[in-house]
Amino acid sequence: MSRMQTIRWIGAVGLALAMCGCVVATVPVPSVTSRTIAPTPSTSTASEPPALSEFEQQLPLTGSFVSQASATTGTARIERRADGSVWVTLEDFRTGDASDLRLYLKTDPLVQDAAGHWGSAEDGYEIASIDPSAPIQEIEVPGAWTMPAIRTLTVRNYVAPDFPAFGSAALG
Repeated sequence: MSRMQTIRWIGAVGLALAMCGCVVATVPVPSVTSRTIAPTPSTSTASEPPALSEFEQQLPLTGSFVSQASATTGTARIERRADGSVWVTLEDFRTGDASDLRLYLKTDPLVQDAAGHWGSAEDGYEIASIDPSAPIQEIEVPGAWTMPAIRTLTVRNYVAPDFPAFGSAALG
């Protein structure tokens, strides 16, 4: 069978099906009457603010940096602004020179081991890249409304294979 014959045959079958009365049944839509429903405690209104995350309920948070893989100094302040956004402010900040420093919020506490080294176990939430030598920096925290309680702020040099933490601040 040639290509043209195949196309004609498909067209003929389609036409035959259409002529046999193959139609889509429609269901009548019931009429809708409006009525007022009293709000229940579980019904939210547009004027209610969204519930705050565990992290947002902790705010404001502050902490001072301790050195880890590089000398790191300064303070961190995390607060919610009037527009609802959450910001980290680094003040008097200094750390080692690196091409790709990133800021992380962590749920684990900052602890010092027997040898005097500071650290926290998990990787945390990456917030943004930061400048190692800018003494004052303001960084917005994306996704703050979904975060659990946060205990540590860490500056990490994003270089494989170790990704060393340059410094961290215990938050409280």
